[in-house]
Amino acid sequence: MDKESYEKRKLFAGEKKPSMKRRFVGHDYTRRGIYMVTMAVEGRRPLLGRVCGSAADPRLELTELGRAVENEWWNIPRYHPEVKVFGIQMMPDHLHGILFISEPLACGLSGIIRGFKTGCGRAYRRLVAPGYVATES
Repeated sequence: MDKESYEKRKLFAGEKKPSMKRRFVGHDYTRRGIYMVTMAVEGRRPLLGRVCGSAADPRLELTELGRAVENEWWNIPRYHPEVKVFGIQMMPDHLHGILFISEPLACGLSGIIRGFKTGCGRAYRRLVAPGYVATES
């Protein structure tokens, strides 16, 4: 792509938006659909796990908090039976998850995520906050 085409495309895309503003304008997030969600730890601190293994065979070893967060994600259907969890991919400082809303929700996707984050915050306060000491890496 040449520079002129790139600049035209950039103008069309508009200004870069903070992640909380990256929503499809006009989309009804209470309706049936499959949604891919990405959430990051505040400050991108690697609280959820650490990468271990070799370069040829890397793997993520979840922390106790990471296991609690993963468990919260898989338990979303307990609170919202009309939601199916298709999967989750944990990273040291963020996660990617896929949810299927099978029928319209009163609370919408934002209500589901709000409840999930509440559970994660509870786990954080129980497991990390009392003894958390920031260290320089």
